[in-house]
Amino acid sequence: MRVLLVQSWLGGDGPPVYPVGLACLAASLPGHDVACVDPNVAADPMAELAAKVRAFAPDVVGVSLRNIDSTNTRVNVSYLPPFEAVLDTVRRDFSGPLVVGGSGFSMFAPRIMETHPAIDYGVYLEGELPFAALIEALAAGTGGDPAAVPSVYVRDADGTARLTSPAAPGAKNDLAGLPEPDFSVLPLAPYAAVPWGVGVETKRGCALSCLYCPYGFLNGKAYRKKDPKRVAESLYRLEHEQGLKRFTFLDSVFNVPADHARDVMRAMIARGVTLSWSAWFTERGLNREFLELARDAGCDTVIFSPDAYGDGALRKLGKAVTVAEIDAAYGLVRDMGCFEVSYNFFKNPPGQTLFAAAGMLAFLLRAKRQMGRRAHFEINTLRVEPHTALAELAAREGLIEPGADLLTPVTYSQQKTLYLDKFFNLLLRAAGK
Repeated sequence: MRVLLVQSWLGGDGPPVYPVGLACLAASLPGHDVACVDPNVAADPMAELAAKVRAFAPDVVGVSLRNIDSTNTRVNVSYLPPFEAVLDTVRRDFSGPLVVGGSGFSMFAPRIMETHPAIDYGVYLEGELPFAALIEALAAGTGGDPAAVPSVYVRDADGTARLTSPAAPGAKNDLAGLPEPDFSVLPLAPYAAVPWGVGVETKRGCALSCLYCPYGFLNGKAYRKKDPKRVAESLYRLEHEQGLKRFTFLDSVFNVPADHARDVMRAMIARGVTLSWSAWFTERGLNREFLELARDAGCDTVIFSPDAYGDGALRKLGKAVTVAEIDAAYGLVRDMGCFEVSYNFFKNPPGQTLFAAAGMLAFLLRAKRQMGRRAHFEINTLRVEPHTALAELAAREGLIEPGADLLTPVTYSQQKTLYLDKFFNLLLRAAGK
């Protein structure tokens, strides 16, 4: 089968990010002729996509919808219109099976299947195994049965979409049985100028319980870890065969579990990987010995997402961290002097207080004064995502209807401190954000 994999267009919003999901899918399709295209790095996105469809003449087209919108930014940008432009462009020159998958699709799958009849099949949650099985079923022609492939949306004769079988929460792909992503499917150069443009994962799953986060739904709560030597070998090849200079770890939190992260970093050092990298860290359990190992393995940017600076709000957000731990970790990265440090906070999360918000601002000013240009901050809006505890809270507080699909963005701001939301919006506007 000739399979064309397309990264959905973001309409020009934000810098490009290498579509590692397509690289994972391509690696899972041995024996098939696979090509990839990312309109996000094209000078004329839809014209180049159309040209690719005509030139490659695929038997199947798969579109990865990674993001529905810009999530937590102050001004939410929807990526659905550009996604629809991608579907329309593909359909103008292609009448065969059109498959959509990706994190954004999986979060809102029933609604997207209902509102986009151009889609024939939808791959639900992690895609490598169901997409490969679907391709085999389609390749078999009348001898194949896509409806027998688990975790796939198919259409009945009247066009109604249904999930073939719901994926069990714990039934996730064993990473040891999956090939490494095929990073040769698209050139790295268009993404290399972006510090986080190329991502590599060491594991999937997240056992943490942050109120707003859908990662547990998408990847499960249990950690599925890659062999550290395999991660190091993949990085070595990216560096020496494809000229990569830096990357970011895609893990939801790199240093949990800490032992696995240590093993990955030691394997990178042993293999001779000299890439620079960034990762998301939690402050809890972080110590100088771990950060020294990270530095020696090439880490130059530590990203924290404490989200709040008051213990009450941290508890409400389900964060496994305290203000004392935030301060202790900050002291470590400040005193070592070798890291860029980024912090993410929410303007007005559940449990926010005037005192905590003032403390957060004081923390940001102190960090900027002490670390200068090495300190970076984002103050975000809290987007309510489906399949999260925040969606349940928003329903209990009457902000949304129970079971709302949330495809149209809804943001959460604690009602009794709404003035803080307005204050931070004024601050962000003044800063040009």
